[in-house]
Amino acid sequence: MSPQLALFLVTVCVLIILRIEYKKSGISSVACWVLSIWLVYSASKGIGAFLNIKTTIEAGSTPDRYFLLSIGLVGIFILLKRQFQWRLTLKRNWLFVLIIAYMLLSVMWARVPAISFRRWGREAISMIMLCLLVSEESPIKSFSSAFKRAIYIYLPFSILLIKYFSIYGRLYNRWTGEVQWVGLASQKNGLCIFCAFSCLFLIWLIWQKLLNWEKGESTWSILIDIFMLILSIYIMMGPKKALNYSATSLISLLVGLTIMIIIRLSVIKGIKLEQRMTVLLLIIIFISVLMPFSGEIPIKNLPQLLGRTENLTGRTDIWNSLLPYAKSRFLLGYGYGGFWTTSLREQIASHAHNGSLNTVLDLGIIGLILFIVFLAATTWKCCKLIKHESSIFILFLSVIFLYSTRNIAEIAFGEFISITGALIAFISFLVNEEISKVDKIENSEEHIFDKLEE
Repeated sequence: MSPQLALFLVTVCVLIILRIEYKKSGISSVACWVLSIWLVYSASKGIGAFLNIKTTIEAGSTPDRYFLLSIGLVGIFILLKRQFQWRLTLKRNWLFVLIIAYMLLSVMWARVPAISFRRWGREAISMIMLCLLVSEESPIKSFSSAFKRAIYIYLPFSILLIKYFSIYGRLYNRWTGEVQWVGLASQKNGLCIFCAFSCLFLIWLIWQKLLNWEKGESTWSILIDIFMLILSIYIMMGPKKALNYSATSLISLLVGLTIMIIIRLSVIKGIKLEQRMTVLLLIIIFISVLMPFSGEIPIKNLPQLLGRTENLTGRTDIWNSLLPYAKSRFLLGYGYGGFWTTSLREQIASHAHNGSLNTVLDLGIIGLILFIVFLAATTWKCCKLIKHESSIFILFLSVIFLYSTRNIAEIAFGEFISITGALIAFISFLVNEEISKVDKIENSEEHIFDKLEE
């Protein structure tokens, strides 16, 4: 089959699938489509890469800059049209706002403030997208639909690039020449983590649809989700068709699925989850901090079990190279987006391969503490909102644990512009919206009760 024909067929199939989802979900707002595009973009290599524009980390990409500006302006226009209550939403999400404000403040001590400020602009656009989500009539349904549409676009086009447009869909290891699948992503682990999030979401979605089968669930809808689940697993296995192709994504997915099962069983048994889940999350975060700063791996034989070397495919060497930089500016870091330069990437690595260490490099220990508090608070609130074993907040908690586990060997903390950070930020905003609704109902009931007593 020619690449052009394959592109045509995949495009037609994706459009048909999106139409089925559109009719099934009933979410017809422009905002939902904007959010889907934003999610796809957050997980992609960027427009400049597809246009073969050679650039550096300092210069950035002009097409991507214009795209972000455009989608930000579209988001602002929709919010103004809806007369969005900025102050109320930002007040509810004050921890997120505090982190964004601290990122902006850190630009002041960055080595090149102009570059750091430009990078921070992407975080400002992510805030617009978050406000766009909560401005929807049904934010949780809109999130589910937006992420589903992103999956339906991302996975088919990724496999298309891998199979028919290898110049974009594949990379080759510069030392060994080994082929790596990247699809729409910029590197292997970026593609695999999107597949891991997709697997988790699709498994939960299929489970919900099977539970509601008697309520007239569409057969086509379930078949599409099953196909996408199989496709995401296939891509995660990579060219070697091995489950450990991306060990980090595999372990993160298994942790997310285990948490989903544990929480569901705990809810059935009536076990209180707030303290248990928050402590478990903090333990995982502690491991992500301990490993790069101590050089110790908690489970000694884990790398060998996953077919990796004892130094986690060179990660411990990277951490040792970065530790002197982190210790020299331990409190405040080098400013948001202010540490990594083109020369440092060439000397050491493309990134820190640990979210906690990378956050310390950019935002210092203060920034890392802010992220930990943010995640712990979101986890606690998620647990508080779970009322039954099919609650979507079970999925949200599973995503948080998948995200935190990935942070051990890849970058997760420290930003909200990647697909991992974007999903966590969306969950945080949705949780705070639901908490505010619950508080309103409880206050209303108390007021009615007081009136009856009078």
